[in-house]
Amino acid sequence: MNPRPLFISTFCCIDHPLDEVLETLASRTSHVEIISDGLHDLLADPSPCSEYPLTYSVHAPSSEVNIASVNERMRSASLSVLGDVLAACARIGADHLVVHPGYSPYEQVRERSYASLLRSLNDLARMQDEHGVRVCVENMGGWQCCHFRTPAFLPELAERGLGITLDCGHARLNGNLNEFLAAGEFCHVHLHDNGGTCDDHLACGAGAIDFSHLIQRLPPQATLVVETRELAAADQSIRYLSSLMNGEQ
Repeated sequence: MNPRPLFISTFCCIDHPLDEVLETLASRTSHVEIISDGLHDLLADPSPCSEYPLTYSVHAPSSEVNIASVNERMRSASLSVLGDVLAACARIGADHLVVHPGYSPYEQVRERSYASLLRSLNDLARMQDEHGVRVCVENMGGWQCCHFRTPAFLPELAERGLGITLDCGHARLNGNLNEFLAAGEFCHVHLHDNGGTCDDHLACGAGAIDFSHLIQRLPPQATLVVETRELAAADQSIRYLSSLMNGEQ
């Protein structure tokens, strides 16, 4: 198997300022996915991105954003924030924006929340064309309140020309990783591991996912981003996945 480039998310250093994180990761990879939240909020200060010879993708903020909100003002505000982030992506040359599909905090309004999500997908399709940045919606993990946990949602994204981020750890938690691999043409992939019960974001190879099988089934054009909780786990993942792709395991 020909080795493929492996990239790193700033999630592994989320408690450090963005300039420090980019300096740390620039010696490890040529491409960084910035989680635009907290200390890494690109709307607060995107200037560190121009200081390093890196290419970028961006993960949209999720802590205060819900594109499936049944409150129209909250949904519209979330889309407005994502529009600003898309503009920031264009300024730093990021090709992809990873977006969470939102959630319904109450089961009783889940259908209304789902309808809100579909309206937001229509808005995102328009916005990705406006800014020239691909919006890649991410499958979610084990939380019941979240939308897009199975491949059944994929046609809604394909119909609108939106991209798909496959989070392999999330799919493992829902027991449908193989179904996702069979069903989807992913433009972006989050690589991390877990034991099948918690979203641990462990080093690849430290949990239950068969990465030797997974790597072979990913589309060749997909961007591969290691998304672990700790920097040491990101380093371990790069070594492990590189050895798999080089046929050393």
